[in-house]
Order: sequence, then C-alpha cells, then structure tokens
Amino acid sequence: MAQSPPDSQTAPRENILASEPVTVYQRAHLSIQNVIQQVETFPVPLQTELQNQLGSLSSLSLKLNQGIFQIATFGFVSRGKSAVLNALFDEPIFPVGPLNGETQWPRSVRWSPVVAQGLSTLQIELIDTPGLDEIEGQGRAHMAQEIAKAADLILFITAGPPTALELDSLKALRQSGRPLLIVVNKADLYPDLDATGVYERLAEPLQKVLTPEDILLTSAAPAPVEIRVEWPDGRTTHDWETPRANIESLRSTLLQLIQKEGRTLLVLNTLLQVQRVERDIAEHVQTYEAPSGKACIGQYARLKAALIAVCPLLFLDAAIGLLADLLLIGTLVKLYRLPTHRHQVNQLWGQISLSFASLILVEMSTPTLSSWVGHISLGWLPWVGTGLLQGGVSLYGAKRVGQQTQAYLFNGYSWGPLGSSTLIQNIIKQLQPQMVLYRLRQELSDQLT
Repeated sequence: MAQSPPDSQTAPRENILASEPVTVYQRAHLSIQNVIQQVETFPVPLQTELQNQLGSLSSLSLKLNQGIFQIATFGFVSRGKSAVLNALFDEPIFPVGPLNGETQWPRSVRWSPVVAQGLSTLQIELIDTPGLDEIEGQGRAHMAQEIAKAADLILFITAGPPTALELDSLKALRQSGRPLLIVVNKADLYPDLDATGVYERLAEPLQKVLTPEDILLTSAAPAPVEIRVEWPDGRTTHDWETPRANIESLRSTLLQLIQKEGRTLLVLNTLLQVQRVERDIAEHVQTYEAPSGKACIGQYARLKAALIAVCPLLFLDAAIGLLADLLLIGTLVKLYRLPTHRHQVNQLWGQISLSFASLILVEMSTPTLSSWVGHISLGWLPWVGTGLLQGGVSLYGAKRVGQQTQAYLFNGYSWGPLGSSTLIQNIIKQLQPQMVLYRLRQELSDQLT
C-alpha cells in the first residue's frame, strides 16, 4: 500500500473541495508545471523520447485552465446514444438513422444548458462514441478505455433492461475508475420497468459503486402513438403522433451532479491522468538510465565488498558499509534526476538496515568461524575464507540497497509536495458521504499503490 507523505512535505489540508476551489485548481496546475520543468532537466535524447508525454501534459493543463468537463457516452448500436444527446441539445446535433452504427468515430460537442450556479466556470463537452459492438477485438477495448479514462463522467446507454453483454461492458468500463450513470433509453417500451429493477440486475461490484438514483429512465425518441381526432363535422379519424422526448430526469441529474461535484471531478480526473503520465515518464527514465544505473550499483558494490574483505576491524567495516550505501543512494539520485521525498522511505531504510545487520552478523561470527576453520586448515586460509564471506555479504547487500533506491525513486515520483498522487490523496480524504465520488474512494485509493 502507498504511504502518505509526511506533513512537512504536503500542502495544508484545508477543505479544498468547498471553501477554496481555486486553490485546488492552482495546485493541480502547479503539479503539471513541476513535471514539465523536471523533464527539462533530463538529457536531450531523453527529452526527445518524452515529447508525447509533454504534449499530454500541455493538453491536460489547457483542459484544466479552460474548465472543460467531459461526459462520454457508451453503449451498443441502436440503443439511442446519439438520440439521447440530441434530446439534451434539443436539436439534431449527432447523426441518427435506420442503419446500425451511424456514429463511426468519437465526436464531441460543447453543451451549453441554462447556466446554473456552479456551472458558469465549466464548459461541458459531450462525447458520442461508436457502438461497443461495432469495433472488434482489442481495438474496441482500447478505444473504450482510453476515452473512459479521459472523461470526467460516463453515461452508459441501454435500450431497456441491460443484456448480459452490456453488463460485461459495464464492468469493463468501471475499471476506468470514473463516475458512471446508467441511462435506460426507450423506457416507454417497458412500462413496468423501474430503476430498482435494473439495479437488481447488476453484479455486486457495480452495486457497490452505484445506487438506483444513478439509473435514469429516458425516452429520447419515443415511438409514435395512435391518437383519435374528432372533427367539427362529427367525423372521427385516427392519426399518429410522436410524443416529445422525455429526458428531464437525465438533464436534471447531470446539472445537479456537475453543480455539486463538477470542479472536484475535473481536478481529480486531471490529476489521475497526470499520474499516468508521471509513471510513464519514470519508466522511460528507468529504461534510459538502466545501463548507467546497473554500472553504478556494480561499482559501489564491488568497492564496498573489497574494502570490507580486507579490513580486519568490525567497527570500521560497519562504518565503511553504511557510508558506501549512503554514497550509492546519493549517486543514484543524481543519476536519475528524480525528486526525493519520504514516500516509501521506510522500505529504503529497511533495506539499508538489513544490509547493515547482515554485515554485523557476519563480522561477529568471524572469530568463531576462523577458529573452527583453523583446526582443519593451514595458516592464513581461515582469514581468506572469512574475508570472502564478509565481502560476498557486503556485495549482495549493496546491490539490494541500489535496487531498493531505484524503486524508491520510480515509485515515489508522483509523491512530491505537489505530486499528483499527493494531491489525489488529499482530495480523497476530503470526500463527503453524499458525494458520488465517495463510493469510489477505495478504488481511487487503490490507484495510488
């Protein structure tokens, strides 16, 4: 499990969700800028490799500064995804038709509903996606996951009760860790259907993060109904009339959710994406510096082993071992150019302590071993054997310290004072039980490990 950074390393934990929303925006923006500035200290070839990551960070910074709140719709073909979005706009923005798969690629449009309190600083973007059963194989899964991870809110649209395949797709989308609403379209065709009935069909993992209030019944394009027409001259005829779209429950739920949690959702999702980029950058640094890191660890380990093997004094061996481990850590920190802090520092000190204790144990056993070997050996052979044993233990200990230092740097890259993981953890701690995000707090915490 991830450890919390020390209080001295983190920003003050005031109520960042309600009292000072501007502050959390600023911190998220500074987090992005810190990563960009850090990359600028890397060697030029490594900076060239990270151009895509820098572009992603710039896009996230722009989205945050402009307050773009993205809502992505998913569903199978002919479920009425585009019709639902058109009903929200109250005009035919997205193409619909009798053919399956009218939407061939993701398309986004800004939605400007009647401005309510809390929405004036956000720009709402609705994203229509191709049917999940239109794109085959891994392409479908990759497309869905990438869009879902970029969106701040997910709408999963069905036509009536969800099928088994739709339930499987819902579980897959849940892996993105984003809040989700289920929109049951064409509800006019199922008069006995209600949100509770749909909720009971969901698997237990979905029920843990959803409530019946997150299941909305709509009729974006109701079926025509036959009406009776009575004329002034006494004639009676029958005609067909198309009722108005009924999506008020969806509209009001979206506006209320965005008003109450929109800023938090936007900042949190941005930081989650920054965290992904930071981890990607750390992997590139690890790969790029792997030969130098391996050589550095090897050199310090061999030097430490050689000095301890020839030194006859226990206290001096202990000092040499500890000093060599600390110098190795400092050299690796300079080599990788990654920020240091106290995330996972216990594991690092634990490895140093283990290396130190192993050496002391071998040193204290040396007289006994030498005496025992001296009864069956000649001259200086016992001292050579114990020296090699001490050197071997020192060599192994130094390599383990070096490897733990690398893990400390790479795993802790996003845990600085303004690191994405630190800010995400602060937001999670401030979530309130009535918030949609509160039900996702464990899932969000797991992403910090």
